[in-house]
Amino acid sequence: MSGTLKSGSTVTRPKLRRTFIVVITLNGERFELERPLSVTGLLERLEIDPRRVAVEHNLTIVRRKTYDEVVIDEGDSVEIVNFVGGG
Repeated sequence: MSGTLKSGSTVTRPKLRRTFIVVITLNGERFELERPLSVTGLLERLEIDPRRVAVEHNLTIVRRKTYDEVVIDEGDSVEIVNFVGGG
């Protein structure tokens, strides 16, 4: 194969995946995400049961019913507090 194309041929280039890093503050520490995530998505990524935590996003308590709607993006601050039972 000579590397020349027949008339009318097109070259298909592989699509490059552009990598983004979203930097947030999670419980006071720098944390990187591959993309913005909902609160639900972040909890899934961290393998945290959403029924056992309270979440604060940018100094506002997030209601559990809005976890799917609230999006965590670049520069945001998130605090996650686990409920611990015992006695």
